[in-house]
Amino acid sequence: MVMYASGNRDEAEFPDPDRFDVRRDNARTHLGFGQGEHFCIGAALARLEARVAFEILLTRMQNIRLAADKNDFSHTPSFILRGLKELHLEFEESGE
Repeated sequence: MVMYASGNRDEAEFPDPDRFDVRRDNARTHLGFGQGEHFCIGAALARLEARVAFEILLTRMQNIRLAADKNDFSHTPSFILRGLKELHLEFEESGE
C-alpha cells in the first residue's frame, strides 16, 4: 500500500524527519506535489495561492502563537494522508 504521509518522513533524506523545519537545507526536495511525470499540474497555482494567503494573513495578525493548553496535536486516522484534527492559534490584530 502506498502511504503518502510517509514520503516526506524518510530519515535517510530528512534529518530529524518528525520535526517541521521549513529552513532545512533540502526542504525543496519534498514530495508534496508528486515527482516526475506524476508532478501536480496545479503546483504553481497552489504555491501562489498559499503565498498570497500568508502575505495577507501576516499583515493582519501579529504575535501568532499556539493557543495555550488547547492543542493535543492528534491526527486524523488515515493510511494515505497525515493531518491534524485541529490546530488552535492565538494572535492580535495588527490594526492595518
